[in-house]
Amino acid sequence: MNFARPSRTRIIYASSAATYGPATGASVESNGAAPANIYAFSKVIIDNIAIRVADESPDWIIIGLRYFNVYGPREAHKGVPASMVYHLAQQMKSGQHPRIFKHGEQKRDFVYVKDAIEGSILALDANESGIYNLGCGRARSFNELVDVLNQCLGTKLQADYIDNPHAHYQNFTEADLDKVRSALGYQPQFPLEAGVRDYLKWLYGS
Repeated sequence: MNFARPSRTRIIYASSAATYGPATGASVESNGAAPANIYAFSKVIIDNIAIRVADESPDWIIIGLRYFNVYGPREAHKGVPASMVYHLAQQMKSGQHPRIFKHGEQKRDFVYVKDAIEGSILALDANESGIYNLGCGRARSFNELVDVLNQCLGTKLQADYIDNPHAHYQNFTEADLDKVRSALGYQPQFPLEAGVRDYLKWLYGS
């Protein structure tokens, strides 16, 4: 920000759905922060700095994008932090039972990378500073994800339920998209079924 300040160069940075912490309903940008881990806390700090600087300089556009659970091509290099979609697909493609936390009813707003990219590009034309959710807009359970993967892969593998080792775990994420639709014209095009199908075609060529 200090580097960009003299020229008022537009800043678009990555925030995260993790800033919302434990939730049971759709997260709205105006909700208070509730970070449950260091990663989320670091994103809250960045958001707070961005909001303060934008308020001080109304002629300078600073956009924060709260990405939800992004998945899609070219994420394999991330290793363990790669998406559940990737890891479960790899397990199931090799004939293994997909491993998910008991009892698979945790829910995530899985957003396909093509939608995340489209939202990021739209931020280039935002008329004012702000923080916006970028998600699919619908929470889907881990069990549903396994069902979608079975359909796309032509398998019938049942889940292997394991204990969740994480003390502070987001059991639910869902993006409220009202603000980003209104301000940026964002409209996701890939519900989970379409996104997974497109991704697996890229991964496995079928």
